[in-house]
Amino acid sequence: MMQEPDQPDQVLSQVPGIKQQAKHLLLLGPVGELIIATNKTQFLKKMGAYTPDSMAPDCALDYYDLANGAGGLLLVRITDGNEVQSEMTLYARDASQTPMGTIKAANGGRWGGKEQFYTDDLALADDLTDTTMDTGVTTWTTDQWKGGYIELDELPNYRFPITGNDNTGLITVAADQKMKTLFDASGGGDLRYHLVLENEGKALSIEIGDGEEKPTEEFSLTVYVDGNYVKKYPNLSTDPNSSRYWVSLINDDDSNDEIVVTDLWTGAHAAWVRPANHYGVIDTGLTDTVLPAVIHEFAHTVGDADATVTLDATDDDMKPQKITIVMDDATTATVTSDKFGPLGAAAALTVGTPFVPNTKWAPEFTITNGAEALEAGDTMVLNYKPFKPDALIGGYVYPDKVNAPNVKFRIVDNDHDSITAADGSTMLTDGAPADEFMVVAPLELTGGRNGNADLVDADYSQQAWDTATSPFNRIFGKNLGLVKFATPGVISTAVEKAGAAYANAKNHQYRYEIPKSVTTEQGAIDHINDTLGRTEYAVAAFPSWCSVPDPEATEPGKLKETPNTGMIHGREARIAADYNGYHKAEAGLDAILPKILKIPTGDAILNEEMLNPVGIAVIKKLKGNFIIWGDRTLHLDPTWKWKHQREMMSYYEHVLQENFDWIVFAINDPVTEKMALAALNSYFEPEWVKRALRGASDARPAILILSD
Repeated sequence: MMQEPDQPDQVLSQVPGIKQQAKHLLLLGPVGELIIATNKTQFLKKMGAYTPDSMAPDCALDYYDLANGAGGLLLVRITDGNEVQSEMTLYARDASQTPMGTIKAANGGRWGGKEQFYTDDLALADDLTDTTMDTGVTTWTTDQWKGGYIELDELPNYRFPITGNDNTGLITVAADQKMKTLFDASGGGDLRYHLVLENEGKALSIEIGDGEEKPTEEFSLTVYVDGNYVKKYPNLSTDPNSSRYWVSLINDDDSNDEIVVTDLWTGAHAAWVRPANHYGVIDTGLTDTVLPAVIHEFAHTVGDADATVTLDATDDDMKPQKITIVMDDATTATVTSDKFGPLGAAAALTVGTPFVPNTKWAPEFTITNGAEALEAGDTMVLNYKPFKPDALIGGYVYPDKVNAPNVKFRIVDNDHDSITAADGSTMLTDGAPADEFMVVAPLELTGGRNGNADLVDADYSQQAWDTATSPFNRIFGKNLGLVKFATPGVISTAVEKAGAAYANAKNHQYRYEIPKSVTTEQGAIDHINDTLGRTEYAVAAFPSWCSVPDPEATEPGKLKETPNTGMIHGREARIAADYNGYHKAEAGLDAILPKILKIPTGDAILNEEMLNPVGIAVIKKLKGNFIIWGDRTLHLDPTWKWKHQREMMSYYEHVLQENFDWIVFAINDPVTEKMALAALNSYFEPEWVKRALRGASDARPAILILSD
């Protein structure tokens, strides 16, 4: 039986109110997807906040502030393809640290944790200058180490701040540094360098505890971003057959914009398979307030020898790593770290003698023969697992997780091999030196990398403005009406032309940004006419940049230069919502941009009679406020010179296109025609009442049909 089409009065009741959308492009969030953020809270959760790598967050937050609930943002993240997700390996609750899964940031970027470490020797002393260091590493991406610092073993009391690096391994430090001068003055003998990039509190953190409903069988996982609570999964199972299987619950959670997880476990499932932030064995010397931990494991993986290992001096600089020792003969071995590569030359270790690695980040240790002596080919693994100093503060330690699973103490300090609990704790009473301990404290992900340093115009054209493949094509069917596009802060001619061409093809609107270096009326006109080109689907304001209070300033009075695109779109959205349509020009005394303190043209009174007629709105100061003055498109066809008229017709066309598809396969007869006419009347009657349309009331239906 064929279903009857919806009645006309039901069809257009589904059409939403005015959806004035400002569309921005960001460098955070999932790549290649249409990201919907209808309010500021959603935006901050999905896309993050201010970043020095993009003007889009500034414009997005300006939009929300002025839109005040009108419309929302649809966003696309553009990258150069080099972004990397930050990550963390999860280990089962056993002393040998068996990997059971991984957690990664939901998308690439430093936002999830940028911490990285690298060490090597320079090939030559001449690879160093006062402000550059040529490492020869060609696997790095541009600016991978930007914001970090260099430490030279020859200069142990200096840190040289990194301002950038290229993909040939050339690192640049701040212009006032004197690396080579200091290196030569010291004697210049040690070519070892260390690179450090720290999270600085900006990272995803994961806290793992017991399950709330089944604390002896399941686990909980809490997510933090930059130290702020995001959400908690209170009851997770490692068993894929469970309805609480952790991978399914986390990865299939539509409200989860932060993490993705992978299960590495292939064996049977038992309680100990659950992960923990730290799980280990207490070393000798436990007191009521200090828990010393065993921070290494040692195992033979090839051969039948029974050698032992002793850690020598260790300190807070040393990093977690797996060290593999392969015997070259009966007395010497080659030592390699999974994090830092060879820890010395071939056959650098001698059995029975303390081994000193070539980096301060690896522990010193001694291998001693047992009853069955070592021989060539024998392989040993030293799993070194120190704590990150101070990272556990504020968390809890369970000193006897096996026998007293609910007894915990608040952590007030930790170094690389011990934990200090709050005064008044009784860990010695509630734990024993041979017992297993567990730590519950947020630990940060590491290794994230942005994908913006090598962006080129083609990335924008291909990832955002391709009319066939753009994620923005997914707008269709969402009843959004007119959408206003922008690429905040990106003034490339090719990119802006591509954005305008996309808007033209899709019957939407694109906002050009005139470079801040243009400060005259004629310069603005020439830039539009001769560089960007004219179209009734593009608009522009002059100046397109402004100075506002720096939102991240630590002292009052500091200004930040930003595009005014977000403010303009936000104000336009609010006006359209207030008038329930685009029939009112979004300009004039009520089109205030309150955050603007200065504009690049200074106190000059711009000639609006010169700019407005050619389609350029003016940002001018009137009665103490900066306002939008002008209501023209950058038209070629004079029929569409008025901005609000072009917007209103684009809105009507999109609404009708998406809400009259019921008629496509309807019977083509007078009955259907009457249904269509009734539906059109039900939609346009309110438009005529609110003065969006003109004409005698009895002539409206005929006019509307002919206007198609």
